[in-house]
Amino acid sequence: MTVKRTYIDTSLILAILLETEKSNLAQQVLETYGRHEFTISEIAVNEALYVATYEYYRQKEIIKGRHSLRKLIAKQGYPKEVIDTLDSLLKDLNVEIINDYFEYAEYLKILQEYKLLPNDAQIALTCGHRGIKTILTFDDDFKRVPWLNPVP
Repeated sequence: MTVKRTYIDTSLILAILLETEKSNLAQQVLETYGRHEFTISEIAVNEALYVATYEYYRQKEIIKGRHSLRKLIAKQGYPKEVIDTLDSLLKDLNVEIINDYFEYAEYLKILQEYKLLPNDAQIALTCGHRGIKTILTFDDDFKRVPWLNPVP
C-alpha cells in the first residue's frame, strides 16, 4: 500500500497551537488523514514560529504590534514554550520537514498567475515539485492552484 504525502500548511498548525475556533476541525482533519505521511517545508515552519510567537506575547500583553515584537525578539529571543510546543507537535505528528523548492522565474509565474501571497506561492511551488497534491489548510487561496487539493 502506497502512503500518500500530505502537506500541512501553517494555518492548520496554528489552529492547533493557538486553540482557535478552527482547532477542533483541525484535529478532525489530522485524524482523518492520520495514515498519510505529513510534510511541511521550511517556509511554513518559519510562518508558524513567527505567528505563534506574536500571539504568545500579544496574549500576555507584552507587545502591541509587529514592530514591538521585533524589538522583543532582539532583546529576549523566542519563548522556549513556543519553540517546544511547535517542535513537540511536529514530532508527535511525525512530520517530515523538507527544503523549499525555489526557481525564481517559476515562482514569479505562480505568484502572478494564481494571485498568491509570496509564502503561499513558495508552498505551492514546493508541493508541485515534490509531487504533493493534498494540502491540509484553512487558506482558501490554495483552491486557485490546479495541482493542489486543499482540505478541508
